Amino acid sequence: MTLSRSDRPYGQFPRGEAPESAPPPEAPRRVPLRERIVARLRAPLALLALLALSWFLVSAVQTGGLAALRAQQEQPTPAPTPQLAAAIYEHVAPSVVQVGAKSASGEPSSGAGVIVDDQAHILTSLHIIDGASDLVVVFSDGTSSAVEVVARLPDRDIAVLRALTPPSQFQPATLGNPGSLSIGDPAFVIGHPFGLTGSLSTGVISGLGRSMTAPNLSQPITGLIQFDAAVNPGNSGGPLVDQKGDVVGIVTGLVNPAGKVFSGVGFAVTIDSAAAGLGIPPD
Repeated sequence: MTLSRSDRPYGQFPRGEAPESAPPPEAPRRVPLRERIVARLRAPLALLALLALSWFLVSAVQTGGLAALRAQQEQPTPAPTPQLAAAIYEHVAPSVVQVGAKSASGEPSSGAGVIVDDQAHILTSLHIIDGASDLVVVFSDGTSSAVEVVARLPDRDIAVLRALTPPSQFQPATLGNPGSLSIGDPAFVIGHPFGLTGSLSTGVISGLGRSMTAPNLSQPITGLIQFDAAVNPGNSGGPLVDQKGDVVGIVTGLVNPAGKVFSGVGFAVTIDSAAAGLGIPPD
């Protein structure tokens, strides 16, 4: 028997499946005020940090550069260390002699010289002995000897002497290479300024290839070494020594506007030019 709709109990009629109800939308999470502030400030703070780091790096570079420049500007003329100066003096002083003479007018003349070989040949400045008599040299051990003039190089203000009765033991100097010098290299001078025997002065090489007109010379001496180690009357003819202890020049004169004492500019004939009278090449 077929049931009609009227025969079915209420609520028994077939129905479609009821659709599932959608979950209620979640309410948006409320971001705490602190997080919102941090989020808004994160980008500006990062930018400020980057700018601060950049400023710090630039400032550090500028400060370091200025400090280096200031240190370079304030640095005095480099001076040889006392240890080096003492070693140079100990090595070279035994080769330095005192040259004495009597001028034509009877006035005493003195200077320095340096022994350059085993035959007791001595290089000195020509203007010390030129036209003079009673030539004598005093060695570092205090012994003295008469000398003869072996050669004169007037265009270089150089004289070559030979001791007639040298001591049984004496020490020739080592000759160096002036071509290896650079401006700023240490320079040492040993001589007898104002009769103060065996005096050492130190400084630097100030110039190369200089020219100077010496007394009684019509033509200037060329190719000179300029230095600022102190020289005064009595230093002429003495050795100019480099930092290796080698003789690189023979002191010939100084620029002396005051007419009395050293003014900071001395000159030396290069040793290869000075030793040309003996044909001695530099070591």
